[in-house]
Amino acid sequence: MTTKKLVKAAPKEKETFSKRIMSKDIGDMTPDEYESFKLWLASEEKAELIPQPIFFLRGVPYVPHYNKKHNWVGPGNEQHRKIYTTTELNEVGAKLKTMMLWKRSWTEEVEGWKTH
Repeated sequence: MTTKKLVKAAPKEKETFSKRIMSKDIGDMTPDEYESFKLWLASEEKAELIPQPIFFLRGVPYVPHYNKKHNWVGPGNEQHRKIYTTTELNEVGAKLKTMMLWKRSWTEEVEGWKTH
C-alpha cells in the first residue's frame, strides 16, 4: 500500500475530492482511497465543540436536534430513532447532563443544565 501526500487543494478541487471519496462507504474504499480520505479529513478545519445539554432516558442519550427547537434525537437512523420534546423528556424524568457537541442555537433556552 502506498501513502500519497494530499496537497491542500483549492476549494473547488477539495469539494470535488470530498464528494468523490465521501460518496463511497468506507468499507468499499480501496486502501489507497482510505489513506487519501484520512489525509483529507485531517486537513479539514474542525468544528468547535462546546458543552451542550443532553438527556438520558433509561440509559439512552437524546441529543438536541441541530435546528429544530426543543427536539431531542435518540440513536439510530431516521426510520428507527425516537425524537422527544423537552417537555416529554422532563415529564418522564429523563436526566439532564452535558456533553461536548457542536453548538446548537436554541439550547440556551433549556433551563437547569448550565452550572453558574
